[in-house]
Amino acid sequence: MSAQPEVWRVSTVEGIFETDLETLKQWISEGCVLPTDKVSKGTLNWIDAGRAPMLRAAFSGDFTPQPPPEPVYPEATGGWQVPPRFDGMSSAGPTPESSSDTQPPSSESTSYESKSDTPPPISDGFSSSTNTCRNHPESAAHFICRMCNATWCETCPRFVSGSKIPLCPSCGDLCKVYKEVTNKAAQSEFQASGFGLADFGRAIRYPFQHKAALFGGALVYGFLLLAGFRGTVVAWMIMFGCISHVISQVSWGRLNRSFMPDFSEFSPWDDLVMPLFLGIGITIVTWGPIIALVIALLFGVMSGPGAPKIVPGQEMAAGQDSGPTPDELAPLTDPNADPKELEEANKKLNNLQPGSQIAQEAKRSQEENEPGAAVSMLLPYLGAGILLLVLILLCLGWAFFYYPMALTVAGYTQSFGSVINPLVGLDTIRRMGLTYFKAFGMVVVVQVVALIASVIISFVTSPFNLPFVGNLPANFINGTATFYFNLVIACVLGLSLYKCADRLGINVD
Repeated sequence: MSAQPEVWRVSTVEGIFETDLETLKQWISEGCVLPTDKVSKGTLNWIDAGRAPMLRAAFSGDFTPQPPPEPVYPEATGGWQVPPRFDGMSSAGPTPESSSDTQPPSSESTSYESKSDTPPPISDGFSSSTNTCRNHPESAAHFICRMCNATWCETCPRFVSGSKIPLCPSCGDLCKVYKEVTNKAAQSEFQASGFGLADFGRAIRYPFQHKAALFGGALVYGFLLLAGFRGTVVAWMIMFGCISHVISQVSWGRLNRSFMPDFSEFSPWDDLVMPLFLGIGITIVTWGPIIALVIALLFGVMSGPGAPKIVPGQEMAAGQDSGPTPDELAPLTDPNADPKELEEANKKLNNLQPGSQIAQEAKRSQEENEPGAAVSMLLPYLGAGILLLVLILLCLGWAFFYYPMALTVAGYTQSFGSVINPLVGLDTIRRMGLTYFKAFGMVVVVQVVALIASVIISFVTSPFNLPFVGNLPANFINGTATFYFNLVIACVLGLSLYKCADRLGINVD
């Protein structure tokens, strides 16, 4: 005959209960037993639960709950029986201690709050559906057992006195709210489904989930764009605030939250200054290289390789020829001069004659008029122009490619330093992999549609273009459309982060 497991007693604010070691560890992992609660093994003295060597693994999170025993369905009786966890112990959960010989300090004896002293009987013909109660198939499931996955209505579980902790009437383990469990399961399935066109459609519909916030925000944004430079700056801050808010909320899985920031707790730093800095950071990291290139060109820092450097007075000095010196012409008057030196002196003397100078200028002019001469003169400048064009194209390509990631980093980090550091964005692209490139393609599609819509709006409202004022209707409608399209882009980027949350270390809801 096998030895019976030791009986453990635990004293909590709800009372004193008896259970086995495995169930006690499960209660600890669920947070129902604290390290300061008193426990006693068998007939030993009471000690703090956190000091019990056999319970330290459960408090440190290293304990893995064991699966509950399978229910037994006797064919003869048709009843439902649950095998006990060990001899002499009930499997219906913790039961109040019958004796109180040894009580811990300030302990209380309490009882279960239920309609009877015994668990409600389990119906023989319970519904197989997971969204109805096993005892009452006509009632919707409100609780679900975390161990045996049995579903119960609000009245079937047993509750500990003084608390709202439900216990499963089948196996005695803890129950959770059915709606919360199913919602979490649905979110986990949605997160693991991958990023694709379905998410693109979800992002297009996202702004219309909160129609009042959409139209109200669009009206405010459109009117601010008509209020001059200061109004445009405020509109810009509101736009970046909404974009960063949407990206952060959606990346956490909060798809049903409004995209407008909560202004009930208005903070000048969070609602005005931070969006402004994030927008400046996005501008720096995306358009900064091309801005630096333009500044370098304006201040003459850039110069083509091999380009001729013109020094003041250089042309005049080059055009002037001082002629041979007296020492160079001395061999002409020396009877004993060397024949070679005499020949060189004669050539220099002949070059001073007007006819010789005219012939040299004619030869130089003929060489300059040849086709190859013009190309050779333009080559230094042409090389500088090609290099400049390549640099401009690279800077534009960087801005076009990195802009969505700059928005993404601004949204989920809310940090100016992270935004202006391109290494953060490049590392995020590496970890997101193909998901980012899908999101990038969707962002490009939205931007192209926004551009086409802007052209159509400008053409349709062209009769309203007024002198000194401009096309006010077009500006207002374009501002409203821009507000919507940016929300779609933010939702696309937020969903891409949500689908990669495990790779990016984002704590989703």
